[in-house]
Amino acid sequence: MSAWSCPHDLNGICQRVRGAICSPGMRGCELEGKVRFANEALNQPRKPVKAAAPAAKPATATPARRRLPF
Repeated sequence: MSAWSCPHDLNGICQRVRGAICSPGMRGCELEGKVRFANEALNQPRKPVKAAAPAAKPATATPARRRLPF
């Protein structure tokens, strides 16, 4: 057994397949067709799944006031 980390994985989002959830071996992944996984379900061709948009931060009630230089 061995362990590895994908260089295209950034916080669970694939940077090679733009905007997809990182799933090793999916279509577009550099591992696709090059390796065999112990889990047979991962060896089947799979489409990338689009990642959910990050939650927007709530706006502050009052905007910051501009400070004058004098």
